Amino acid sequence: MSKCACQGSFLDRFIQPYILVLLNKEKLHGFSIYKKLLESKAIDYSGIDPTGLYRTLKKMEENGLLKSEWDMGESAQPKKVYHITKDGKECLKNWKITLDLYKKDIEKLQKFIAESLVNENDN
Repeated sequence: MSKCACQGSFLDRFIQPYILVLLNKEKLHGFSIYKKLLESKAIDYSGIDPTGLYRTLKKMEENGLLKSEWDMGESAQPKKVYHITKDGKECLKNWKITLDLYKKDIEKLQKFIAESLVNENDN
């Protein structure tokens, strides 16, 4: 079967709220965000594409959810460090509300699917 939503193929949008969670705790550069996603206990991000992550960070910055600045630090290469904005914190709060609503709907749908499959076995 090709990529299908029924197999969770389109859940990658959950990367945005997790990035916001990470940046709500501390400022991070892109590679640190990538490593923390891979180490996540929340969702399996093992298949995340680093290039896609940087595109997501850029889009989130364009949308005002985060800002970046260059850290000239001690390393030879300057690093772009990201931090959450006020709008990003509001977005994170909205994600919480939205996910709570989805959770309730998903639990109802799971129940209806289970009942449907049980009733199917009765036939």
